[in-house]
Amino acid sequence: MTRETAPAPPPVPLDEPILIGASWYPEMWDAAEWPKDIARMRELGFRIVRLFEFAWKRFEPEEGVFDFAWAREVLDLCHGAGIAVMIGTPTAAPPAWLTETYAEVLQTHPDGRRAVHGKRKHYNHHSRVYRAHCARIVRAMAENLGDHPAVHSWQIDNEMSGADYGTETRALFHKWLEARYGTIEALNEAWGLHFWSQAYDHFGQIPMVESRVGSIEVPERHHPSLLMAQARFQNNGWTEFIDTQCRILREYSDCPITSNMTENPGMHWYQHNRVLDAVGTSCYKDLAHYPWTLYTFDRMRAEKARPYWLLETAPSWSAGGRIWNIHMHGDGIRAFSWLSLLMGGSMILYWQWRQHWAGQEMLHGTLVTATGGWRPGVEAHRRLAAEVADHEAWLRAHPPAPAETAVLYSNETAWALSIDPHDDGVVYNKLWRDDFHLPLVESHFHRDAIPEEADLSAYRVLVVPLLHFMKEGTADKLRRWVEAGGRLFLGPMVHTRTEEYTLWRDRVYGGLEDLMGADSLYGFPHKWMEERTTVEGPDFPAAQPKIWGEAFVQREAAVLARYRGGYGDGQPAVIDHRFGAGRVITCGTFTGAAAYMRLFRMLAEDAGVLPAAGGDPSVIVVPRAARNGTATGYGIVNISEASAAVALARAGTDRLSGKRFEGPVTLEPLQVALVECDPSA
Repeated sequence: MTRETAPAPPPVPLDEPILIGASWYPEMWDAAEWPKDIARMRELGFRIVRLFEFAWKRFEPEEGVFDFAWAREVLDLCHGAGIAVMIGTPTAAPPAWLTETYAEVLQTHPDGRRAVHGKRKHYNHHSRVYRAHCARIVRAMAENLGDHPAVHSWQIDNEMSGADYGTETRALFHKWLEARYGTIEALNEAWGLHFWSQAYDHFGQIPMVESRVGSIEVPERHHPSLLMAQARFQNNGWTEFIDTQCRILREYSDCPITSNMTENPGMHWYQHNRVLDAVGTSCYKDLAHYPWTLYTFDRMRAEKARPYWLLETAPSWSAGGRIWNIHMHGDGIRAFSWLSLLMGGSMILYWQWRQHWAGQEMLHGTLVTATGGWRPGVEAHRRLAAEVADHEAWLRAHPPAPAETAVLYSNETAWALSIDPHDDGVVYNKLWRDDFHLPLVESHFHRDAIPEEADLSAYRVLVVPLLHFMKEGTADKLRRWVEAGGRLFLGPMVHTRTEEYTLWRDRVYGGLEDLMGADSLYGFPHKWMEERTTVEGPDFPAAQPKIWGEAFVQREAAVLARYRGGYGDGQPAVIDHRFGAGRVITCGTFTGAAAYMRLFRMLAEDAGVLPAAGGDPSVIVVPRAARNGTATGYGIVNISEASAAVALARAGTDRLSGKRFEGPVTLEPLQVALVECDPSA
């Protein structure tokens, strides 16, 4: 039965239980095996399992005929064992009867070829027929399973991504464009389509094209405004696809709804997550690249009041094709899992529980073999579950402290820099991570990763790099925040384009000049010239710029550094402007970590923001605080395979080992610590 009240997201609990478990596919196994698997989950201390995300054919063997009895039997067994269940909607893998009868639900590639049955994520997320079938199976699942006491949460689909280029999708794209621009004349003007005679006579003429980077091999790419519009349209379709399922589930269930986003910047997860209750992700970075996961955890922690969920990570190695080690060994498994929990998570689901005996991922790491035996690393999982159980109450009462620093992340800029790149090495995620986020991590500044829409009031220092264009209202929000006392690091490559991905025709930075205290002189490349140019200043470590530079005409701003050599020789490269009660440092180029951190520390010191610790950059330190905001401790993980030293801002004792943290303390490779600070004097 549906709920009598209007669907609404469930309330956010202040201290969610910390749950560790795995994904399990009971539809692959005889019912006699189910109790054995569940008993082994209990043996490890696992408290949650993700089920049914690919079981559409088992639920609906033929159109309109449903079978949920077997699933309720699985839920009964889980509930009896004290194991909570996350149910995945199975829409990532439609059954063959559906794709055969309704071929239009299959995804169409840019060259016009349709996908074939037998994989996952091969559907057209815009297809009205497919959405109707998805709605029917989700409703049937909610009606038959939603009231079961084992159900903890729901997951929508699985690692959604992709675009469609078929006839139905193109017609919907034309309607979307007409709703956005009103008339074809308005679109032609907004995109500047009289260049190369690209102007259209009606919306039906507008193509859907694959994004290609221009080069010698591919001489011309298509119009950047069209490609940006396509990316927005495809993502709006994904938000609608997710929201349709959420609305149905909320008619029957109060349990929170999530989905497992990936690091693919083509998916606008900030937008999609707004219709979900909990933020979740899949994360398969290996031990050598653990630092690459940190910005994902920082952005998820800042998105919702609810702790984030790590919905997929390898329990050992991975094999989506070639086999590669993820956590290397037990210490890596434990360290990475603790890293996610300490940075703001409350759930870890390993993919997967039991090795598939057939199909595409038989070689993937699991906890249990196809024959039912343990696989390597099980002792690390057992140890982790026991440690979390021992310290869960303290962790729940002392979540990560609020961050005073944030770095702004933009999906649309990621699209922009792939559509019309300055250079073939311009990859937004890599530049954003390595040049602006990771230096803060390695200097032990506690930070969030936030979207443009975020409330800035809690932050004292904000880094806004690579924001090629700003949404309406962002510039005014930044102005008000700085006027009220915020410290802003701005640049490089910020707000030189409009939202239509065209250049401004009045002022180069679209009105940011007043905030910067300067105007543009000109922009220029550093490509193949890095070794001949530097950025230097009296209180600025000499740096070699890369990719692109902006030179300024100073007005109220002071000059901190100038270009030496190249097109910008002698011109201002870094400027400093006091604006209202705040301050803005604008950097016209990429300077490297040392120079960037010198500028950041100027702002941080000005704002009274201090790092949480000092010491080796491989030690991740996460301040913890009581619910009233009082600092109470630190979560610490050494993510390297070498010993590393750290000195905390406050002394305390490690709850895991009993070791005293006062002054510099050396951590063993991959050591984890949960430091409870001494009571304040």
